[in-house]
Parts: sequence; C-alpha cells; structure tokens
Amino acid sequence: MAGSGDKTERATPRKRDESRKRGQVARSREINTGLGLLAVFAMLSFSGGWMLAGMTRVMGTSLGAAGDSDPITASSGWRVLTDAGWDSMRLTAPFAIAGLIVGVVASAIQVKPGITPEVLKPRFSVLNPISGVKRLFSVRSAVGLVKDLLKVSVTGVVAFVVLRSGIPDLTGLMGASPGMAIVVVGGLIMKIGWAIVAVYVVLAAADLVYERWQHEKDLRMTKDEVRREAKEQDVNPEVKGQLKRRQREMAVRRMMSAVPDADVVITNPTHFAVALRYARALPAPQVVAKGADNVAFRIISLARESGVTVVQDPPLARSLFANAEVGQYIPADAFGAVAEILAHVYRATGKAPAAA
Repeated sequence: MAGSGDKTERATPRKRDESRKRGQVARSREINTGLGLLAVFAMLSFSGGWMLAGMTRVMGTSLGAAGDSDPITASSGWRVLTDAGWDSMRLTAPFAIAGLIVGVVASAIQVKPGITPEVLKPRFSVLNPISGVKRLFSVRSAVGLVKDLLKVSVTGVVAFVVLRSGIPDLTGLMGASPGMAIVVVGGLIMKIGWAIVAVYVVLAAADLVYERWQHEKDLRMTKDEVRREAKEQDVNPEVKGQLKRRQREMAVRRMMSAVPDADVVITNPTHFAVALRYARALPAPQVVAKGADNVAFRIISLARESGVTVVQDPPLARSLFANAEVGQYIPADAFGAVAEILAHVYRATGKAPAAA
C-alpha cells in the first residue's frame, strides 16, 4: 500500500496552472530540431536549383571582379562586397524566415502559447555548484545522455546505409562532367537528408511522448496535498474574507498591547501615529506600533491612558510610518530627530531607558 507521502495522485488543475506559470511544461527539443530539418530539406528540394543558380552568380561575380585587369578602388571594392552581401541575404533569408516559423509552430503544437513572467526572474540557485553537480548526475541527465547516444547512433547508421547504397553512383562519376557530378552528389545528399529527417521525426515523436509522461510523473501529488488543496478551494470567499479580517484584528490587538510599554508616540497629529520603544540593549529605537486614521486615534488614546508621552512631529511621523514596519528599528536618517525627542521625554518624565 502506498503511504501518505507517496505521490500517487494525478495533478490537479491548480497544480498544473502553477507549474505552467513557473515555465515547467512538457516540451521536447527534438521536435524543434526534427521540424527544422524537415523544413530545410523541403526547401532544398523545391528551391535547390534556384539556390545553385544564385550561388553560381555570386561566385561568378566575385571571381570576375577578382580577375578584372582594372585597378580595384575603394568604391569598386565596396560595390562588389555590397552586391555579394545582398545576394547572400536573398539566398539565406528564406531559410531564416522558415526557421523562425518552424520554431514558433514547434512550440505551439507542444505547449499552449502564453506569457510566463516567472521564467524571466533571475534564479541564483542555478549558480550553486552543488546543485549543478546534482543535476549533472541525476536520473534526468542519464536519460538525456541515453537519448543523445541513441539519436546519434540511429541517424549515423541510417546515413551510412544510404551512403553505401549510393557508392556505385559515385564510382561511376569517374570522368563525368562537373554538372553531372553536382547532380549525382546533390541527389545522394538529399537522400541521406530525407532518411535522417524520417528517422528524426520518429525519434522526436517518441521523445515528446516520454517528456509528457515524465512531466505528468513530476506533477503527481500525495493524497494529503490533494485533500489540503480541496479544503482550500472549498472555503467560500465570505469565509476567506472573515479569516483575513480576523487575522488583521488579531495583529492590531497584538500591536496595541505593546503601546503601554512604549517610550513615546509620534503623531501627525491624528492621521498617523508611530509608537517607539528604546532600551539600552537595543541598537536603536524600535517601532512597536503604528497606524493611520482610526488605528492612529486608538494608539494615541491608549498611549495617553497609559501615561505614554505623545509628541506631534508631522514630518517625522510620516517618515517613520512609511519607512519602518512594526518590529523594525527606525531608519538611520531618523536617529537624530528621534534621539532629541527621547531625550526631551526622559528629562520631562524623569524616566531612563529600560535595560532590555
């Protein structure tokens, strides 16, 4: 029997959404490579003659300019380079555009398109050498190594078999014209390419099936996780709102209980109130309570009832309210102003800072 800690349950929709937001999806890199090879050889099949004519034209123009008896000037040299550059761009642009389209299509057929900002956040954990060593010797890395070896082995065997079948055609090229040699060699290269594409597409489809299986396995949840998530979803919005309000009220009550122990309350005079406490053991005065509007009024009222000095200093009150949270020490730029107020309070009340 599976224990409560075993991940035996299928992932819930919520778990899948959270995983997707983190960029953890089932994706096979081999699909992109396979479709890319398919697009390249498909374009070569349909536009091989056009590319050959274009390359011949580029080489003829360049060699013709190199053998020109006229001296080469800066303008003529720049013109030759520019013409060659534009011709090369015209020849390679279709492949670049096809690669972009294939990349988008390959990703879209595997994963539903969407924006995942979480992926863009820096992850310093990848710089941890210990984590890197663990990933290097993990089961996933071993599986990746096996897949790479299988891919290289299968495609290598297929390429060898096709090449061996074309050896008679290659040996028959002895004394053939350059045009015939280009046709025969080009045809053999296309045969090898299409054979590799066929094998690679099959391997990519198998890899995609494996990646989806592995992704489902990684997303599996324990029974306790499923029950806990179900309880969280069963809570209606009204109950959630009540819980949040109750948590806020408890936080305010805890904060109010610290006001009588404060040394001073700095106000704005009624919009903001910040209660400070200082002891010799503390490195700086500490904010024990703060609030705005109604909460500020309650802090001021409780402070006066408890005999805590209330000082009106609007700029300092606003600064402390904005830059220091409850339980934190005051900012360094407020040390001087707060020290003067505390010294005045101690002189007026005859008290001294607590020991701790």
